[in-house]
Amino acid sequence: MASQQEIQDNIDLIVTGANYPANSMRPLLTSMLDFSSAGQTLVFPDLVADNTTMANTTLVLDYGVNIIVTSTADDYACKLPIPTTGKRVVVINRSLMTVSLFPSLAGGQINNYAIDTPAIIPPDGNAYEFICIENPLPGAWVWSPPATAQYDSGDITGTTTTVNSVIVGVQTGISNVTNSTSYGTGAIQASPSVNSPLSPLGFAYQLDTNAAYFKPIGVGNNWNAITRIKVYTNISSDLGGAQIPRFSISGARGVNKYDLGSDPLNFNNFLGFYPASAFTYQYLELNQIQAGTVPPPGVTANVGDAGTYYGIFDIGTDYIFPDPSAFISTSIIGDKYMGVGTYTFGPTTTPCDDYMSQMISGNLQAGQGAVGVKYRFFFEYM
Repeated sequence: MASQQEIQDNIDLIVTGANYPANSMRPLLTSMLDFSSAGQTLVFPDLVADNTTMANTTLVLDYGVNIIVTSTADDYACKLPIPTTGKRVVVINRSLMTVSLFPSLAGGQINNYAIDTPAIIPPDGNAYEFICIENPLPGAWVWSPPATAQYDSGDITGTTTTVNSVIVGVQTGISNVTNSTSYGTGAIQASPSVNSPLSPLGFAYQLDTNAAYFKPIGVGNNWNAITRIKVYTNISSDLGGAQIPRFSISGARGVNKYDLGSDPLNFNNFLGFYPASAFTYQYLELNQIQAGTVPPPGVTANVGDAGTYYGIFDIGTDYIFPDPSAFISTSIIGDKYMGVGTYTFGPTTTPCDDYMSQMISGNLQAGQGAVGVKYRFFFEYM
């Protein structure tokens, strides 16, 4: 891109060499210079993500600032424009779900990701800049992704009685074992975490017979999205008639309503929640095996012992979260202010503040009845 001085020098050359016609153009050229030097750019608001892959999405971003306001578990994809070296695309995701931003065309690349792999834009409302560094087609792009952190549950232990028993876990010391097919049937009672005890790691949690949930505390401290799940067990890969262990996420989500303009940390301001639902979503087999001698059937002393089962899953590739059928499509764990809504009680409807809230747990179906089943899960998140 030419510097401001270079642009001004070209304007002066036009004026010097062309007299009257160029003088007539000078106001226009000067205004263009002012526009460029002010750093102004085009803004494309109210964009809606479409479909799920590079091949089927119809949302193509443009050079300038692109503001995505809607992304769902069924429609979360878009792609970059036809590449032009040195040009820039800015993306802001103001939805409740991550957005998968694909290269312009098949064969394109972002950073050093695998060819055709999308960048995952979190729903945090921040601006992320993509710079085209290679043209001709299919092009290459670079960006600075958000930092990631990791939640470590610690070792969770339970005694299972059947192949269908499920340990519903939050972290060490906070879990349930259930044989119920309806586990995960709770609902968010209040947001942000004003009516929940604190776990040893400082997270809010809820616990009942068939459920266990947790979330970070307070509006603004939420996780924008889980990006990877790692699960380790003490279950021997010599099954001896047992089943391969499986992992799932369960949880509850809802929209909580508070007095308009009030402090959401004060439970006295809580009006109610609607809608609210619980879910258990997508079991995956933990079919990877730790290196070393395989122990006898059953369980070993420690999580991660030689010959035990584990699994590592990338969200959006191996594991889809959240449930596409949910009434709220959100990748956010925790609490988020949604804006002004309405609360109806009897014949009266009043304005209120709406807070979306989601809590989750990491669950192990051990595939056998055993004493001292152990597992440990890690959520990488941004």
